[in-house]
Formats: sequence, C-alpha cells, structure tokens
Amino acid sequence: MAQFSNFAALLNLGGGGGGGDLATVLAAGNTTGGSDLEFSSGDSIVTTANGAGPGFDLEATAGDAGGGNFDGGDLILSGGSGSGTGVNGVVNVQGDLVVTGSLSLSNLIQGTGTPEGVTAAPPSTLFQRTDGDSSTNANLYVKMLGAGVTGWAPLVPAVFETFVAVGVPTFVTSRAVFSDPVSLGVENLAVFWNGVMQREGGTDDYTVVFGGASATITFTSTPPPGDFITIRYLPA
Repeated sequence: MAQFSNFAALLNLGGGGGGGDLATVLAAGNTTGGSDLEFSSGDSIVTTANGAGPGFDLEATAGDAGGGNFDGGDLILSGGSGSGTGVNGVVNVQGDLVVTGSLSLSNLIQGTGTPEGVTAAPPSTLFQRTDGDSSTNANLYVKMLGAGVTGWAPLVPAVFETFVAVGVPTFVTSRAVFSDPVSLGVENLAVFWNGVMQREGGTDDYTVVFGGASATITFTSTPPPGDFITIRYLPA
C-alpha cells in the first residue's frame, strides 16, 4: 500500500492476466475528489469518473538525464502493431491537444521562403512558410506531385491587378507569381484584355517571364492606350 497525496492506491506488480503483465490493478481509494486510475486486467489504463470533485490528472513525463552530457528522455506514444490480418493500433486524442513547444509531423513542415525547388517531400505534405504574410506572400503550400523538391502549390487566394494601357506591350506584376509545372494542372496565371481572356504563347496573345519579385507579361500586339489589362495570379 502506498500513499499518494490524499488518496491511497494499490499497485500490484505480480501479474494476473498472464506472465507478461507488469501491473494488473492500480486502484485509487479516493472516490469523491477526482477520478480513479486503474491498470485493468485487460492491459489498459483507464480513469473512472467520480460523482463529485475535479477530474484526475494523468501526467506522463520522460525521465531527466543524469550527470554529464546526456540527452533527456523521450516520451513516445505509439499504437500497437497488428498480427497477421490484424489492424494496427492508433493513438487517439479525444480532448484538446495543447502543445507548448514545437510540433514535428512527417507531413507538416515549417520553413522560410517558398518550398518550390528547395524542399523535398511526398505528395499531400503541407509546408508552413514562417516568413510569409497575407499581404505579401503565401503562408501555406501543399505538395501536389512527386517526391522531389518540385510540385508545390500555394494555398492562397488569387491576386487581381488591373492596368490601364499606355501604348506599351509589357505589364509587370507588383508581386512574385507562382510558376508551377504544367503537370500540376494549377491555373496560376490568367491575363484579360478588356475582360477577354488571352492565350499564353509566343504565337498567341502574350508571353510571361517569371522573375524573383515579379512577373512580366508581354503582348504580341500592343494594347491601345486606355484599354484595361487585368492579370489574375497566385502569389509565390
């Protein structure tokens, strides 16, 4: 019998459900001040509700390192592996999950700058751009294709810029434009002349050059002064 704060608990390490059981029963004696905590014979940890008082806090903290230059312990939560045709277990979080430090997930990456051409990841990975903001840059990207460094697309509302033609064939966007591979199928750029959508290509209506901070649209025929040119694009 061991005393814990204001309740008593019985810890049985003798094994009851099988030779491999380390703890079969851990029952709290306080039934009004908080939940009971039990190691059940079914090899699970359960907390049972009480009729009054606050719920019981279950805290699991990895051990600190000893003297010298040693790393602290890790706390690992992992589902068990199935056997044969059995389904692998999962870790379920049914309440709120509060993370005070950094969160590292295999399909969630954080970094600065655009990931396109820089960061390798499998499809469906999300990239959080920490130096972006809603007024100048994209903040979130999704990996749409491939496992290399290309195939990223920004998840951001499109930008519309309208220019009044002054007799020159070129128009420059105020922000960098996402240049996506054709294979992604992302409509990242559209150009309109007096409301009519134009065709991209040297033998069609216009060409585009993507730059570091902007994109340059050059028409094959110069729009007359006073005409309206609208460029819709995804910011890089």
